[in-house]
Amino acid sequence: MGIRRACSYQATFQTPAPPSNYSEILVTFSQNGQTLINKAKYQLAVEEYSVTAQLTQEETKLFEAGTSAQVQIRCFGAIYDAPGSAVFSVDVWPALNDTVLGGGG
Repeated sequence: MGIRRACSYQATFQTPAPPSNYSEILVTFSQNGQTLINKAKYQLAVEEYSVTAQLTQEETKLFEAGTSAQVQIRCFGAIYDAPGSAVFSVDVWPALNDTVLGGGG
């Protein structure tokens, strides 16, 4: 599912080992070669074998509609236990109105 500007978004990733095995986890969102958002382990919803990165309306407004974004997860357990995923492309779709709902700005 793509990112719709000014709407919430979540991306769930399976980790090679339980997330509790990793001291650090980083999910990075970028577009046009520029990092827009980093979510560290403490900012993720952690399950037994997966993590979910959640973006707010304000965060999705950072993306340009019509241009794919990229997302990647990296984990760190030890010097030789630092897996990373492939870089995934995600479509970015416009919203008819970029107003943040709920009084968030």
